[in-house]
Amino acid sequence: MATHRPASVRTPGGAMRTRKNSALTKSRFPIYPLMAAGGLCAAIALIFPQGGQPRKIIIDQKAAALSRSAAGPETKSRERLDRPAQETDPARALVRALELENRMERDSRVRDLLFAWAAQDAEAALDWVMTLEDPAMRSHACATVCLTVAENDPRRAVVLALAHGVDEEAQGGLLESLTMQWCDKESKAVLDWAREQPPGEWRERLLSRVSYVLSKSDPIAAAEVVSSLEPGSQQDEAAMAVLHQWAQQDTSAALKWAEGFGNPTLHQRALEEISNLKTWVAARDHE
Repeated sequence: MATHRPASVRTPGGAMRTRKNSALTKSRFPIYPLMAAGGLCAAIALIFPQGGQPRKIIIDQKAAALSRSAAGPETKSRERLDRPAQETDPARALVRALELENRMERDSRVRDLLFAWAAQDAEAALDWVMTLEDPAMRSHACATVCLTVAENDPRRAVVLALAHGVDEEAQGGLLESLTMQWCDKESKAVLDWAREQPPGEWRERLLSRVSYVLSKSDPIAAAEVVSSLEPGSQQDEAAMAVLHQWAQQDTSAALKWAEGFGNPTLHQRALEEISNLKTWVAARDHE
């Protein structure tokens, strides 16, 4: 599989954006925990383990509320005092929040302020986020804003992330997560956009994510996307993920597709996956 990273990526609007130089992540399928709190639903981050079946990491949307309630009356009093600043100058309110000594209280406050600002003016919120000097803080803050936007408009979230220099490798798969959310709503548009990306690992990863989302509603189309990937581990894991989804819908069709796998190791894995799934379904129905 090609591993050369393109010097630029194409945004959903068609423009090319120069990519930053950064080390590739160690995982072939980097995880980005989708933070959920306040009005956001519990978020899910997907990874493709060796078995091919995506696992889910669910972040409790009540976590932020619990942390706020644990902070006590002093925190609530401070929030009331900060409310005018939050409404008129969110940047100032965030600077004050970052000065809080209690880490749990600080993180909760910053998250809440960013949620509110992103809902009003996501671009301004991201402009401020990009001024943060701490890389980890900047990364989490950027994810908070982008994921807030993605709740209603994932395409715009992708556009904003790219416009503000979000780096896919450095930020652990945020763009891939946003792309999957977008694909849930506009699969054809996302597929076309992913195919327009310059050849290389970034394009392969995007397409593998799209294939998984497609497999839940159109496994035949998903299989076609997988077949277009460069041979290698990325394609193998994408194939296993699609196979698992397909087998749950139509075991015979999934088996027929698996029989065509030319790689002996992948072929054997696919047959075992279908066999294990059949066993699990039989045990479930017997209960």
